[in-house]
Amino acid sequence: MRFVAQQPVVAGLLFLLGSTLAATLADGTVKDLSHRVEAPQVFFLSGLVMAGLSLLVARAGGRFGLFSTSCLRTSVPGLLMGRSVATVAASMGFFYAIALIPLAEIFLFVGLMPLMAALMSRPLLGEEVDATAWIGLGLGLLGVMMLFPGGLSGLTLGHLSGFAGAFAGTVSLVLSRLMARREANTLVQVFYPNLCLAGAAALLLPAVWQPLAGGDLLRILLYSGLLFLARWTMVLVMQRLRAPVALPLMNIQFVWMVAVGFLFFAEVPALTTVLGAGLVMAAGGIALLDQARQDRRSQRPLPSSGPAPIPAE
Repeated sequence: MRFVAQQPVVAGLLFLLGSTLAATLADGTVKDLSHRVEAPQVFFLSGLVMAGLSLLVARAGGRFGLFSTSCLRTSVPGLLMGRSVATVAASMGFFYAIALIPLAEIFLFVGLMPLMAALMSRPLLGEEVDATAWIGLGLGLLGVMMLFPGGLSGLTLGHLSGFAGAFAGTVSLVLSRLMARREANTLVQVFYPNLCLAGAAALLLPAVWQPLAGGDLLRILLYSGLLFLARWTMVLVMQRLRAPVALPLMNIQFVWMVAVGFLFFAEVPALTTVLGAGLVMAAGGIALLDQARQDRRSQRPLPSSGPAPIPAE
């Protein structure tokens, strides 16, 4: 455990595996529900549940000395507002994409997110993307092109919703990385975006509200718990991994998506989908090795003729 805590890459990878698995199970839970219940109703209830879970976890963590700050306080309100708006847009986009196209095809848009993150990293984060990382991103883009269902002629409203969700989701994650540099409070990044999601959904609620069956309410509660876990652990990932590294690694979610789609929805991916996914996942491995190499380089002491400098805190 001490080794994991001292190795940001290892800890980030473990958090990411847990986050992607929880997110995929949440997607599988809500896919069947999306055909019967309108998105605003789902997001209103789930947003409130996740905000409530944030409060409960913060209170429990404070009682046991795990957290020193409240999840209601932030030192970067502007960034938090931008992340909250992006989270709402991403949630809406992916919800309609999940309702309209197979789960495995959602991977197309998850696969586009690393390239978007690389383009945003320098202007927003000041993080350079070196040649090795660009090679990995190029490999990932090739894989994404293989995943595209039916070429450009196959574009549907579901695919457009997925692209909008991917773009907004990338903005949200990049802002999360930027917030992590200035804000030690991780739960604030879960509480306010989900409260904002519930508030946005409430505006549309009167037009779509319908009574919920007991089974559907249980599904929403399960979806909310899984998504809370996924979003909180993803904040922990963005604290430890650079955005162009974390997002390619998120493509492990494809494995979970295919498994859930096959087991519960009888969705069998095409061979080109599997081959494309392999390329995108290989790109994630290249990104992880590149960060590990850069971390080792930054920790290597510089040659000096005088006494070794004392590192600043």
